[in-house]
Amino acid sequence: MKPFGNAALRAQLAMRVQAQPRRLFQGSQNISLLRGTIVLTREGERTAEEIKPGDSLITRTQGMAQVEDVRSRRAMLQAVCITAGSLGDTRADSDLVVSWDQRILVRDWRAKAMFGQPQAVVPAYELVDGEFIRDLGLQMMDLTVLEFSRPHVIYAGGLELAAAAAPQENLRPAA
Repeated sequence: MKPFGNAALRAQLAMRVQAQPRRLFQGSQNISLLRGTIVLTREGERTAEEIKPGDSLITRTQGMAQVEDVRSRRAMLQAVCITAGSLGDTRADSDLVVSWDQRILVRDWRAKAMFGQPQAVVPAYELVDGEFIRDLGLQMMDLTVLEFSRPHVIYAGGLELAAAAAPQENLRPAA
């Protein structure tokens, strides 16, 4: 098995996408999800496109957080595929495609081995290993953009996804 975070693959990916903007949406309170991504809400599981302003999402940072605004966008972005189970037994639930700069909360031994910390919020491209977490290149993506009043870590697609500026500290400890 190849190690997570293969340096050569990360360097190749960085060279390919250096002309790409660092974020699709500059607001640090935004999380962009591919259409069809399952999100945990107060009412249960819902697809990203079913979420409306005012809905409450379950977060790691605050318990419940209200969605301030929801937008839909279609954009050509560098994409990363996270194979089901590659970040833990049930993380993600099924293969999940995210934009290359989507921030992901990594916990347990993986965070310790890869980043020297018990938990880390890192962009998806930092996790690319070429086998279980793969660079898909440029893809046309239909996105639902969730906007919050402040950065949060939400549960979506079986992973903990973060707004660009989500805090590294003040996250609830692992169960």
